[in-house]
Amino acid sequence: MPTTFGREILGMDVIDESGDKLGNLADFRLDSDSGEIVSLMVTIELDIDPALLPWPTVDGLISVPVGEVSGVGSSIQLAR
Repeated sequence: MPTTFGREILGMDVIDESGDKLGNLADFRLDSDSGEIVSLMVTIELDIDPALLPWPTVDGLISVPVGEVSGVGSSIQLAR
């Protein structure tokens, strides 16, 4: 059975530029016109205060703009 891109990345660790784990990818938002991913919806680690993060909280998840992603491999690397 083929695996889709979404299933491959959901649950991946999201790592900040210093190598610390921010959380896990819970979902992503798409632009309905272009079909492009516009933001990552991240479940943050329990010891992180979401009020200290530069991104908004949407439905209990941190919404990280896709422009903040510097790379995707075994984890999702953020530029900040």
